[in-house]
Amino acid sequence: MERKNRRDLGDKLSLLRHVPRFVKSGKRNFTDYYDQVSNRKGMVVRRGEQFFLDMEFDEQVDDKDLFGFDVVTTSYGVERLERKWFLKERPTKFSDDESYHCPIQIRTVIVYPGSNKATAVFITSPNCIVAKYWIKQLYVTRKVDLTFCFDVKFSVSVIFNPFHPNDSVYMENDDEREEYVMEDEGRVYFGSSRNIGSRAWYFGQFDDPVLDCAYLLLAKSDLPLEQWGDPVEVARTLSALVNSNDDAGVLVGNWSGDYSEGVSPTEWKSSVPIITQYYESQEPVCFGQCWVFSGVLTTFARALGIPARSVTNFDSAHDTNGNLIVDHYFDDDLTPVAGGSADSIWNFHVWNDLWMARPDLGDDFNGWQAVDATPQEQSQGVYRTGPSPLRAIKEGLVELPFDTPFVFAEVNACIKHWVRSADGSLNEVFSDPTKVGQFVSTKAVGSSDRQDITLLYKYPEGSREEQAAFDKASGSSQIQGKGDRRDDNKGKREVKLNILTQDVLVIGNDLTVVLEINNEQNREKVLNYGFCVHLKKYNGKNLKDLAHEKGQVTVAGHSSANVEVQIKAQDYAEAAGQEEVGIEIVAMVVQGNDKQVSQTIVNLVNPEMEISISGEVAQNRTFHFQCVFVNNLPFDLTEGRFSIDGPGLRGKSLVQKVGLVKQGDKAKCSITLNPARAGNRVFIASFNSKEFKGVTREYPVYVEPDPNAVVEDEIIPVHREY
Repeated sequence: MERKNRRDLGDKLSLLRHVPRFVKSGKRNFTDYYDQVSNRKGMVVRRGEQFFLDMEFDEQVDDKDLFGFDVVTTSYGVERLERKWFLKERPTKFSDDESYHCPIQIRTVIVYPGSNKATAVFITSPNCIVAKYWIKQLYVTRKVDLTFCFDVKFSVSVIFNPFHPNDSVYMENDDEREEYVMEDEGRVYFGSSRNIGSRAWYFGQFDDPVLDCAYLLLAKSDLPLEQWGDPVEVARTLSALVNSNDDAGVLVGNWSGDYSEGVSPTEWKSSVPIITQYYESQEPVCFGQCWVFSGVLTTFARALGIPARSVTNFDSAHDTNGNLIVDHYFDDDLTPVAGGSADSIWNFHVWNDLWMARPDLGDDFNGWQAVDATPQEQSQGVYRTGPSPLRAIKEGLVELPFDTPFVFAEVNACIKHWVRSADGSLNEVFSDPTKVGQFVSTKAVGSSDRQDITLLYKYPEGSREEQAAFDKASGSSQIQGKGDRRDDNKGKREVKLNILTQDVLVIGNDLTVVLEINNEQNREKVLNYGFCVHLKKYNGKNLKDLAHEKGQVTVAGHSSANVEVQIKAQDYAEAAGQEEVGIEIVAMVVQGNDKQVSQTIVNLVNPEMEISISGEVAQNRTFHFQCVFVNNLPFDLTEGRFSIDGPGLRGKSLVQKVGLVKQGDKAKCSITLNPARAGNRVFIASFNSKEFKGVTREYPVYVEPDPNAVVEDEIIPVHREY
């Protein structure tokens, strides 16, 4: 085709085809895993990066043709979020040129010599507003009074960019960035400090409709659009909106034990079904507890490009009155005093770390920030926590925002045990500043191992630095009084008290508990003892009393005496079937006015199930996934069902019902899977019933890539021509 002189160009120009280069742009932006990109439904672009639009016309174009586009925001029906720009190829830097202020800019338009094709190269700044935009109309201006308009409507979801050194969420380490941004599978840690367990969790940040739902949450908030590019404000907003307490957010928290109006928290093993249900219904999803809130927040943060991880703190303090002390009150028979204190110690608590700069605080406080979406206490009138810099928590700098006193107490509070006598007087019997904040855990980078990050949150227990941080915090105006932090573990005692039992118990088995009383003196001692055994929720609330015993024992000098109690499976198993629970043993020996208390938790774990597969595991091909669960519990199970979660299931759990499973019987299922993504993948299976929930097991597989997988089309038909 001969190149026309511009004077020979006619008054007509038609756009034959346009191609938003979804996959090409996605690979450049490390966003090609997003469903909307791989399905060629929309762009996902990390700010500071480029994306591309190919165009083909019915005649030649050249570099004297000027290109422009209409760009609008997705407002989600909220008028204050509506923005519109006319984007010119060559904007001028004046305040009245709206093109210059558009978050998306035209970097260049490549016109191919002697061709009727062109490529628009767009770019965003590394600090622009994170939002979903639409590029709607294309304008080609050939003369002052001759402009052609074409419909090229496609969406551009702009997210944070941890790959870009000028973005406020920049993460330099490649392996960490791969783990905390790109990994869509992870682990959540639970149990107790004596026995740490874990379960797989499918974050699914690339699945539809996760990213759209993240934007929807921001739209539902009061956060001005101009602050959507600030990860500090976005993190604080997500912390509030992942729970439903103030603002009809995603998840309803429920620790009551009655989950008949929704899904038991122990049944969830993926964020995607929760987010999908919320996005489709626009109603809060029932129900969640801390690890569910954390899993969902990790998903939203990673979807938006903010590095994030789920973090578990064992023996986690909930200090309701802000004095860095957690008080436990008991009667003389060691029965917890009802209403004695709103403070509690959670066997474990799961929150999040999000990675970002803190320009409001200075470079020393950049990096990991603690953020918690579990609704525990209000912050500025809203149930949310953080972001609080880990550096501030470790140093006791509790004045620094946000909510640092609360997080500091979670890992540093001192526990005090009080016994109320018959006359109503209270006696402090034990003070322990070392128990709270143990084995702070997250999934290790690049493996399924547990990484202990306790030293990011606090100095070594008992060190001078730790005491200095506590003194600094307790002297702050943010702390309600300064409590005594005496360590009774270090005191020399004439009698030592030990509780001997196993660290972990599979639900359905019996438990033996031995109270060992050691006389450290030469002379014989007559001692009063007592102990109680409770079934306790992981958040410190009593679920059921299992045993009480009081008595007197004579112990010869430098010898010991044992007291034993048996807990039968039928005494606790049914009550344990809906919750994350443990068996708490509290024991006390008394010699005159000297009282010594010992306390421990036995971690209860669910029975396991067997998993096997048959058939080749390959992308876009079916294989069979088989599960077997043996009911060794002391009761029948009704309404039994298996479910599978994992990558490529498009936000839906695959469910197979099995009905009644009698005591001693096997429940079996075979589910056909067709994985949509290749590579190393993890499928998560669970068995649940009306009486017992949360039997979970994961199964890692390698999915062979499909050599015939669809690649990006070269061109797509134009929608409409003006």
